[in-house]
Amino acid sequence: MILGHDAAADLFPGEDPIGQDVICEGDVFTVIGVLDTLPQPIGNGRNTADNTAYFPLGAFHKIHPELIEFWIVVKYDDPANKALVTEEVRELLRVRRKLHADQDDNFAIFSPDSLTRLWNQLTGGLFLFMVAVSCVGLMVGGVGVMNIMLVSVTERTREIGVRKAIGATKRNIMTQFTLEAVTLCAVGGLMGILTGALLTMILHFAVPFLHAALSLTWVVIAFAVSCIIGLVFGIYPAWKAANLDPIEALRYE
Repeated sequence: MILGHDAAADLFPGEDPIGQDVICEGDVFTVIGVLDTLPQPIGNGRNTADNTAYFPLGAFHKIHPELIEFWIVVKYDDPANKALVTEEVRELLRVRRKLHADQDDNFAIFSPDSLTRLWNQLTGGLFLFMVAVSCVGLMVGGVGVMNIMLVSVTERTREIGVRKAIGATKRNIMTQFTLEAVTLCAVGGLMGILTGALLTMILHFAVPFLHAALSLTWVVIAFAVSCIIGLVFGIYPAWKAANLDPIEALRYE
């Protein structure tokens, strides 16, 4: 067998593992090599890939006959030859598996491009899900803002009547209540942005390998969306306030 770096260090601390015997699943294996440390893709600490043992295929079949799926890793010498290497591997596997020309592949070939496409599909689906959840949250928040403004219009009916009596136009009243709704949502948006910035800062120092950062583009988009929500859901309360009859409004108690 060939041992990973950490596996050899744990099994034979301070000794040369080459030529040593290891008992695994009742069989005795001789260590013929030790791998160097492998690069850690994410995070710090010990790499799980270094705590491994590699066996000949026949011996592995004997230990785990239930495992029938295998990965074969192929590395091309030049990125320019990627398509050629992929096609040669496909042809070789089809010959080895005795597939006819009219039969589909009964295996899969994954390249960095295909893994990138898979990752983009996963993140794209997650992004759409988060957008849908955010839209529902924005709708709920917008309805809440509209209800608050309707209550405000009801409580300030007499004030609206006084303003109309001394010369305020419908446009003045509508502008006032629309700006109040936009301001309310803008303040909420700023509080959300500050909370997000605080969480990003905490993640940046607590989990540095995530490389958490705050995007100025998305900050601007989030603030603009919050203002638009206030504008859209504040129009109806503002329109209702602007169309109040000043005489009836002055009588309101």
